[in-house]
Amino acid sequence: MMKNLWNEENEFLSVNVQSDASVVIHDKVHDVTWRMGAVALQETGKIDEGHVWLRTERSICEQFPGRFRGEKKGELCQFALLGREGQALGNFQCRFLLDGPWFDCRVVDVDASLPSLVFPTPIESESLVVPKDVGQWIRKPLKQRHFWVFPAHLSMRWFGGLKGAHGWIGIVDQGYEDAGVMAANMTATTGWLKSLNRWQGKRSVRFRFVKGSYVELAKVYRAYAKSKGFFHSLQEKMQSTPGLKNLLGNRALFFWQSRTLHPETREDRMQPAVEGEQEQRLQVKLTHRDCMDLIAQAKEAGFQQGLVTLCGWIRGGYDESHPDIWPPEPALGPLTDFSELLSQPDPLTVAVHDNYQDIYRKSPSWPKGVVRTASGEPMPGGYWAGGQAYILNSKDSLAYLRRNWENLGTLPLRAVYCDTTTAVQFYESYESGNEQTRSQDEEGKRALLEFYKQQSVVLGSEGAADFAVPTVDFLLPFDQQRVAGESIPLWGLVYHDAILRYTVSNATQTSPLELKKKWLAQMIWGHQMRWYFGSQAEWDQSREAFTESFYVDQWLARVATREMCSHRFLTPEVEETVYDDGVKLCVNFSEEAFKLEGDVIPALDFRIFEPGD
Repeated sequence: MMKNLWNEENEFLSVNVQSDASVVIHDKVHDVTWRMGAVALQETGKIDEGHVWLRTERSICEQFPGRFRGEKKGELCQFALLGREGQALGNFQCRFLLDGPWFDCRVVDVDASLPSLVFPTPIESESLVVPKDVGQWIRKPLKQRHFWVFPAHLSMRWFGGLKGAHGWIGIVDQGYEDAGVMAANMTATTGWLKSLNRWQGKRSVRFRFVKGSYVELAKVYRAYAKSKGFFHSLQEKMQSTPGLKNLLGNRALFFWQSRTLHPETREDRMQPAVEGEQEQRLQVKLTHRDCMDLIAQAKEAGFQQGLVTLCGWIRGGYDESHPDIWPPEPALGPLTDFSELLSQPDPLTVAVHDNYQDIYRKSPSWPKGVVRTASGEPMPGGYWAGGQAYILNSKDSLAYLRRNWENLGTLPLRAVYCDTTTAVQFYESYESGNEQTRSQDEEGKRALLEFYKQQSVVLGSEGAADFAVPTVDFLLPFDQQRVAGESIPLWGLVYHDAILRYTVSNATQTSPLELKKKWLAQMIWGHQMRWYFGSQAEWDQSREAFTESFYVDQWLARVATREMCSHRFLTPEVEETVYDDGVKLCVNFSEEAFKLEGDVIPALDFRIFEPGD
C-alpha cells in the first residue's frame, strides 16, 4: 500500500513524496502542479565501462523499469530499488528539503550492490530542454534511450522540461562529476555513478519551477552560475589578458602546418592507401613564412583583427609528440621565424595548439601518468594524426605542462589553444598509488587551465564545459548542425558575455547555400567564425567567401560583450535574439521572404532592429 513518506510546504512550494517514490509538487507562485512518476529506468550493469567515450545509446536489453518501496528512517527516506520481478536489489537513502523556491533531493547513502542509480523519478513534461550541442529543445519523443554525462555531452550541469507556459529546471548541485542524465521518450532525470567502483562523495539535484520557456530556465542557471563563481565576464577577463580584446567579435584563422604520415594508421583504420603516403615521412603544409604570407593575404581580403592559431608546430607535427613537444618542428623554419610569427602586432593575437589529454607510446614520457582502467590496462583514446593516443591523468598533465613551460615561456606567446580539455568526460584511473576519481580529474583540469591563466595568455579549448568558464576565453565547440525549431542557444543565454565560441565557417567542402545558412546560425547563436587553411590552394578556394562574410563579424563584434537576453522562434525557420542593450536580430533561414513588423526579411537574410524600432 502506498504511504505518504514526506511532505513540506513554504510560501513557494508544496511537496508530497510517496512510498513508491512518486512526488506531487505544487508551485504556489504560478499555481501549477508537477508530478514525478513511480518508475525510473535503471541499468542492469555499469553505465560507465571505462572507455574513453561513454556510449550514450542505451538498450532495453540492458535496462529495466525500476520501481521503489520506501519507508521513513528518521529525517531520511529509505528506498529499496525493485527489479523486473519486484525483487529488492539494494537500498539507498534520501534527504528531501525545501530551500525557498528550490526543492532538493539528496542521495546520501547507496548500497554497494547497486552498480548505478537513476533517481529521482522524472518529472512529467510536454518537452525537454537540455544543454547538448548548442542547446536542444526536444519536442518529439526520443526514439532511443540515452545517458548523457557532464561535460562531454551536456555542457552545463542542468536539464529541464516545459509544460504549457511553465517549466522546471534540475541543477546537479553536488556530484555532477559522477552523474549524467537518463533520457527516454519525453522524460529526463539524474543518473548517479560509482566512483572508483564504490559509492562516495555527495549527490544532490535541485529543482526550480518557473513561468516561461527555455529562456527562463537558462536565466535561472545563469543566476546559479554567478552565485557559485562559475561566471567571469569577458570584460573582467580582458583586464588580466589584454590580448583577448583582439578576439571580440572577430574571426579566427587556423593554420595546419605539418604532420608525420604513418602508413600503418590507414591500415589500422581499414582505409585504403593514399598515393604519397606509402612511407613514413614529415608532411610540411605551411612553414612559418607561409603562414605570415597567408596572414598578409587575409589582411588584403579584409581580415584586420582577430585570432590566428598554429596547429602542427610541435616536434613531428600535429599530434605527433604530445606531451613531449619540444623543440618546435625545425622543418617549418628557424626559431627566429617562429618567434616573428608569434609576435604579430595588435590587433592580431597568435596562439599555439597544444594538448595535455593525450600521450603516445612513442613519446619519451610514456607511460608515466597514463590513465589505467579497472583491469590495469592503459586507457586508449582516439586514433589521431599521431596514431593511437592514450589518456593522461590530469594531475600528471599539469606536471607535463609545467615542465614544457620552461621552454614555451621563452617564446613571445600570447595565446594557447589547449585541445580537448573541456570536450571530454571526467576519467577515473585505477593506477596503484596514483588513483584518480572523476572529481579529482575535474580539479586537475581546472588546475591545468589556471596555470595557463597565471601566464596571462589568452586561453581556448575544445567543446564546452562550464567548469572552465572562469579561466577559458574561447571555445571551439564541435561542428553543430542547426535543426529547425529544435536548436536553441542555451549556452549563449547563460554565458554569451563570459566566453567566446567559434564555429567552422570554411567554404572548401560546403555548398554556397549551406554555407550561408551556417553563417546565419552563427549570428543567431552568437558564435564567431573560424577558418582552416592547410595550403595556398585552400585559401584561394575560400577567399571569395572569406571576403563576403564580414557582415557576420560586424554583427558579432557589436554584441560580443553583451548578455543575450532572449531567443524565440517566430516560425521554425525564423528566429530572433535580443541583447541587453535592446538591439534585436531576426534571421530568416527559409528560402522565402518573411514579413515582420512592417518589414520584410528576404530569404536567407537577416535584419537588425535598433532599440525603439
